[in-house]
Amino acid sequence: MSQTPSGALEARIARLEAIEAIKSLKARYWYCCDSKDVEGVRDCFLEGPIEIHYDGPVELVNHRDRLHEVFKNVACQTHIVEMHHGGPPRIEIHGPNDASGRWGLVYHLMDTKAQTISVVGGYYDDEYKRVGDEWLISKARFKVCSAVTYGWKDAALRLLHSGPSLPA
Repeated sequence: MSQTPSGALEARIARLEAIEAIKSLKARYWYCCDSKDVEGVRDCFLEGPIEIHYDGPVELVNHRDRLHEVFKNVACQTHIVEMHHGGPPRIEIHGPNDASGRWGLVYHLMDTKAQTISVVGGYYDDEYKRVGDEWLISKARFKVCSAVTYGWKDAALRLLHSGPSLPA
């Protein structure tokens, strides 16, 4: 059965609204990471079993409370200064409550204690679920495709690492 013109328009609007809500969710997630809002980071993810896998020391996390714990212990230190720059997304709506997205990310990390600056580029492959009226992340995979680390001491800057992956 074909949709009426108004039904087709409603479906297109619903799709666009879902895409905008997912963009807003991802922006909120990155902002919460940068501002060290541990509760805000956790609340971007679905309750219960999920899959979060980031290249690097965090690796696989299966529950948002575990991410909360890791984020609080690792990123929420005063000497860690972060900035996430992401986009443009490629979001696909698979149904009224399911979607996926791919995002580019350039991540800046300054560790004032270790006196290092890292710039990491990569891609997020995410899955989303709608719960009620809210979209949440159910799966997040970040794969590094470029990384560079600089160190500074006595006003001298030197390259410590560069390549297609994080340093060992």
